[in-house]
Amino acid sequence: MIDIHAHMCWKDYDKDIDDIIARCKKELSAVIVGSARYDEGVKALELCKRYPGFLFPSLGFHPIEGGVDPEKIMELIRKNADKIVAVGEVGLDYHWEKNPEKHKKQKEVFYQFIDLAKQIKKPLVIHSWDAERECFEMVKGLDIPVVFHCFSGKRALANEIISEGFYISLSTMVLFSKNIRKVAKDVPLEQMLLETDSPFLSPEKDKDTRNYPWNIRISAAKIAKIKNIQTEDVLHSAEKNAVNIFNLKIV
Repeated sequence: MIDIHAHMCWKDYDKDIDDIIARCKKELSAVIVGSARYDEGVKALELCKRYPGFLFPSLGFHPIEGGVDPEKIMELIRKNADKIVAVGEVGLDYHWEKNPEKHKKQKEVFYQFIDLAKQIKKPLVIHSWDAERECFEMVKGLDIPVVFHCFSGKRALANEIISEGFYISLSTMVLFSKNIRKVAKDVPLEQMLLETDSPFLSPEKDKDTRNYPWNIRISAAKIAKIKNIQTEDVLHSAEKNAVNIFNLKIV
């Protein structure tokens, strides 16, 4: 099984990252290490170099937390285009940012990353909190793989995303969100990916606990129950999709 988005370089993991990865290697085939800022991206590249064929880096610029210099991250992406498996997470966030003028700036930056992903021919991993419709309209027609990371939009839009041939990544939110369970029911296995967004979105929602990549198995079990299929069918399909979309060379 493969977690396609885990922030393994987040500070919450600093003290025991090697122990966490050791358990990950026992339970998963691979983990894509997501990033949202320059410093996190640099650390992701370094960490993945230590675990080749198991950890794979994705470099991005979070619309709220990414900082003020997207060009610095774009240059990091260009220099490491042969090492990364995706551009992201990038996109829009209207949940934390309510100012319409700042929404315009977010869109300008997002378009730059869309163009960059096209140039280097890498999948685009989208952050779209409360801006799912806007993100979808901005990427319609792209001829590179598009993944809606940690999707939390409405069921109707999920079906439009699916019809466009894009992919929806379901997080551990499926364990505590009625909306995500509705979405999970509709997303075909062929266009579904699994992620934890670790260390965030712990299955123990009401406790101050970290999330871990191996918790995608719990999500898969919930999705399997919703779809009335076997957990292993969900995990196998999501893994196959991840390998194909991100061109993962697992060893």
